[in-house]
Amino acid sequence: MEKLLKNKLEAVENLKNYTQKIMSLSLVTDFSKVNSMIDKRQKYMKEIDLIDIEINEYKKNTKKFKETTEIKNAKLEIKIIIKEIIEADKVIRKKISNELKSVKTNLNHPQTLTNRVNIKA
Repeated sequence: MEKLLKNKLEAVENLKNYTQKIMSLSLVTDFSKVNSMIDKRQKYMKEIDLIDIEINEYKKNTKKFKETTEIKNAKLEIKIIIKEIIEADKVIRKKISNELKSVKTNLNHPQTLTNRVNIKA
């Protein structure tokens, strides 16, 4: 169980570091890179899900399970890191939302006003 939790802790730390890299990029200049990194980020999340499945199987197959202090500490660290990832996700979503609002504003209200109307017949 300790090994599984250590694996999960490592995977969660990798996800956190990768999420911070995404957060540090600019959506305006690095949009394609951010987009591909978000896709790759899903692989990290799937890895964590697989470890969770293994942990649940272990718990299900083990009748008497004793939590050691190492297991408790690992669970606590995982919770803390997941909270940090959630906060970083919020920042990324806010950046994306703000950028979409900016694009929408520019499309609806172009900066350059012209008195010409283009009509195609």
